[in-house]
Amino acid sequence: MEINPKQFSKLADLVYEEAGIRLTDQKYELLKSRLAKRLRKTGYTLTRDYIDFIGRDRDEFNRFIDAITTNHTFFFRENAHCEYIINNISSSDFLKIWCAACSSGEEPYSAALQLADNNYRLSINATDLSDTMLEKARKAIFPMERVSHVPAHMLRRYFQKGSNRYEGHVKVKKEIRDLVQFGRFNLITDAMNDRFDIIFCRNVMIYFDAATRQKTVDTLVQSLKPGGILFTGMSESLNGIRHPLKQVMSSAYRKI
Repeated sequence: MEINPKQFSKLADLVYEEAGIRLTDQKYELLKSRLAKRLRKTGYTLTRDYIDFIGRDRDEFNRFIDAITTNHTFFFRENAHCEYIINNISSSDFLKIWCAACSSGEEPYSAALQLADNNYRLSINATDLSDTMLEKARKAIFPMERVSHVPAHMLRRYFQKGSNRYEGHVKVKKEIRDLVQFGRFNLITDAMNDRFDIIFCRNVMIYFDAATRQKTVDTLVQSLKPGGILFTGMSESLNGIRHPLKQVMSSAYRKI
């Protein structure tokens, strides 16, 4: 399977328009390998025929975007943010939280179980562009390596150990799953009709260009209550972005 320059440009434009991710020429091999999997799944052999197909079939278009944008994650990733909440925000108030790029659910479940363990009352709205990732998140079943950073006492309390075909996996217990509601949301094109005390939007804007980062931050700020906290990825910066936020720690910003 080959992708000619015109086809690469067409597919890259589709990814940018839908997900805000700019695929440069350096991403040719990544696009080629992930596209090849979709061609095998759908029975197509030519890239041009597949491009025509995703122009007609929205479900397959979404699966294509899923294949290109899915990234690896794990429990307690960049956990300094949850530690900041526990150390600086009172547990007496109910917390409304938005995880705005939740992937397969490790991020919202990590926050939910730690805050519940510290007697917070909370609800988490977890969203992602990928229907495939959201389906995995709702199932809440993860391989053991994804929970390697979870303390032993939390593993025992908040996870069920799998057996038989689920050997080597764990499932998040219902008391934590009930704290998290999952739904599809496109940070580039959708509007959030709610406001939150805390927003996590981590390790996604690093893939955006400046204009898309500005648009995304505008959406996040609009959805953040006054005094609320926005957490970005540790490798992300809001430098060059207009916003009414004050940095309170590395990659953490309070709405003024």
